[in-house]
Amino acid sequence: MKNVIITSVDSHYGDFLINHWLKSLNANVNLKNVDIVILDYGLNNIQLTKIEEQNVIVISCNKSGHIVNTRFIDTACFLEKKKYDQILFVDGGDIIFQDNISFLFEQDKNIFRAVKLDMEVLFYEIFIPFNFEKARRKEIYLFLKSKPVLNAGFILGPSDKFIQISKRMNDLIINKKAYGPDQVALNYFLHKEGVKIIDKKYNFMITTVKEGFDIRDGVFYLKNGEKIAVVHNAGHNRFLRPINNFGYGKDFNQLNFYIYHLRRSFFRFIGFIKTFF
Repeated sequence: MKNVIITSVDSHYGDFLINHWLKSLNANVNLKNVDIVILDYGLNNIQLTKIEEQNVIVISCNKSGHIVNTRFIDTACFLEKKKYDQILFVDGGDIIFQDNISFLFEQDKNIFRAVKLDMEVLFYEIFIPFNFEKARRKEIYLFLKSKPVLNAGFILGPSDKFIQISKRMNDLIINKKAYGPDQVALNYFLHKEGVKIIDKKYNFMITTVKEGFDIRDGVFYLKNGEKIAVVHNAGHNRFLRPINNFGYGKDFNQLNFYIYHLRRSFFRFIGFIKTFF
């Protein structure tokens, strides 16, 4: 049975997906027996044509809520129509692939796999209020507060279980137009279902990993010289992202020292404060 990589994109990030996400994926990842699916939330005609030329499946989706929320239920609807073994659910607008990750499909196949954040980011405190039923908020917070925060940008798991968890997330989130509640709902159900924490090099989030990194000729490396498999230049908007000119190739990727150190200092401060609660 085939595996599948699914991402979502709109016209704002369509060019990045074409020129960097897809390019790096095809260059580094063994895609034998793997389908690539793009959930289309408003690509323009030029972007759509370029993507359809690259042997991928494009699914047109209605943007009825924020893309970070609706992508889960749209993924579930697609998976119900076509059978796959494993799914990699991954961000499409701020990630590049630098090494092969296809072997992850064959490991721990009966459980979800994800990367945890090293630093405190206040997902639960910020996104639980107003986005979930009032009667559920305390229970959700108390369940999650002592558990590691898992990032939704790179999730591996069995296709059938992903369908179930996506439907439960859709039911749990009442404010689907808001940015962020997907992170809470996903963490809630992954921790209930069972999840294996995998190495951070498979979802290396620049501002939340404790150790540093090097950039040489546009390529990201750990301090020990190992190439980072998946680099995630995360941030709610481009101005908060620590890497300028983020992309795949030697002419890209300059560290924004101000944003990088400012965000890391903030996360450290929040982590210190939370030790008292």
